[in-house]
Amino acid sequence: MSTQGRLPLSIRETLAGKHILLTGASGFVGKVWLAMVLHHIPQVGRIYILLRGKGRGVKERFEKIVNESPVFKPLHDAHEGRMSEFLSQRVEVVAGDVSQPNMGIEPDTLARLLADVDLVLNCAGLVDFNPDVREALSSNVQGAINVGDFIEASHHAALLHVSTCYVAGHRDGFVPETIVTDRTPNGTSISAEDEYRKLHEIIADVEAENDDPATEATLREDVVRRLAERGHEGDYKRVTDMVTRLKRKRLREMMAKAGTDRAKALGWPNTYTYTKALAEQLLAARADRLRFASFRPAIVESSIDFPFAGWNEGFNTSGPLVYLAGTWFRHVPAAAGNALDVIPVDSVCRMLSIVACALIRGENSQVYQCGSSDRNFLPVDRLTELSALGHRKYLREHGNGALERLILSRWDATAADPEHVLNVTNIRKLMGQVTRYLKHGMPEKIPSELREWADDVSKSTDNGVRKLRQIEEVLELFMPFTYEHFCVFECRAVDRHPVVEPEFRFAPETIEWRSYWLDIHMPGLRRWCFPEYEDKAKETYAPKTPFRLLDAALEPARPSAPVPAREEAG
Repeated sequence: MSTQGRLPLSIRETLAGKHILLTGASGFVGKVWLAMVLHHIPQVGRIYILLRGKGRGVKERFEKIVNESPVFKPLHDAHEGRMSEFLSQRVEVVAGDVSQPNMGIEPDTLARLLADVDLVLNCAGLVDFNPDVREALSSNVQGAINVGDFIEASHHAALLHVSTCYVAGHRDGFVPETIVTDRTPNGTSISAEDEYRKLHEIIADVEAENDDPATEATLREDVVRRLAERGHEGDYKRVTDMVTRLKRKRLREMMAKAGTDRAKALGWPNTYTYTKALAEQLLAARADRLRFASFRPAIVESSIDFPFAGWNEGFNTSGPLVYLAGTWFRHVPAAAGNALDVIPVDSVCRMLSIVACALIRGENSQVYQCGSSDRNFLPVDRLTELSALGHRKYLREHGNGALERLILSRWDATAADPEHVLNVTNIRKLMGQVTRYLKHGMPEKIPSELREWADDVSKSTDNGVRKLRQIEEVLELFMPFTYEHFCVFECRAVDRHPVVEPEFRFAPETIEWRSYWLDIHMPGLRRWCFPEYEDKAKETYAPKTPFRLLDAALEPARPSAPVPAREEAG
């Protein structure tokens, strides 16, 4: 897309003195963007942080985030003992909840924000793929509606709404940077308003079915029977408590299934992508009344250099695929040649800043996709090879015992059909059979030493089955993207905005995938993500001087010390 005739966009000058309302600041992207802007642009006016909670509780929650997340290390290092003063002059924490009317903000504070805020960056959302559909509707859809209401009431603020590339759903080929408002990925005609009402009807129907007296009677009979089989007296209170718990569990499961079924019926792989797409369509229907841009990241991964090389958190996105390539189960379910569109989190946050400034200047497009497949294609089979190579190198130096150092370190990984005989499901089932035999099939009259050995092994295999089930569930969720469909996401709208500051330029085409994957991403996963999956202690962070949110004047002061343009990797 041509940039001829456009004035270069200065992120620093555009955001200087601007007031921004940030939702989802506790999430992966939200934290990195907040730290990046505060680090590179101390001239920013005020960033309002919307957090769930009340009173002092939200301030303490924000303090905990800043003091415990490594994301804020560059800020702590730059300001040392003056971090509390620096941050308090630029940040105000606001109690609220995007899923509530007026975002749950107190009336006096709401009136002040409506008059003061230049931009809302909506990073809030439920990222679970197939949650209780009520929760997805509340966070992903109702939250977007409520933020849109705020923008309309403000009359001057703009909205930068974070969505996902995967609103494209089940489709193949080149995915343009547009919002499709009249049909679903499988071609079904749709009205966003009608679908919003339909979703409420689905929820009401599920609730009514679960509350049906016949349902409760069936559950009660089942509880009484099971208690009788165990030789327990089924007193009324005990039976009623168990039935209540079963109804709650049953309702959550039915709500999760209802959301997944509706999503798949319309051409989306899961509730997450379905509700994010519905939110986009509802916002687009109000485009004549509010100024907004939909920002669609692909698979957000470890940072290249901010806050430092390799920062990541949680066991998600490509983590299970990478982890699987380091075990004995090396057949990763994927189709050779399909793209796995990954993008480092700091690249995402740089592009977020560019789009935020374009909105403030009134120069924005409606949709910005943020990925690498259009500019620096990475096939999933190449990713699998690199993951195996990284594991082999690590195991040769750090493997536990000769078996890992000599054999597993030479074990290769490959993209394979999901039905391969050595897939995760088959291995999990085999381990489950071993566990059941060790627990229940061993002869009663065996030496105590052998019994203790069997008990220890059964505990280990039981834990292995649980871990494999977690990997299996995540792999199933990613199957539409790694195996079933070939998608390339257009990522060109951002090129309309040439950026002055090098530290904010978006250039995924400069990423050398081998170096990024082996030297940055995999060490980052091993440091920050794998311990969570392996039930190991996570690395903690604590600044020398803890941050405390002070009662500061509304107008921020200039920092007393120069702020470095870029933090070194660490």
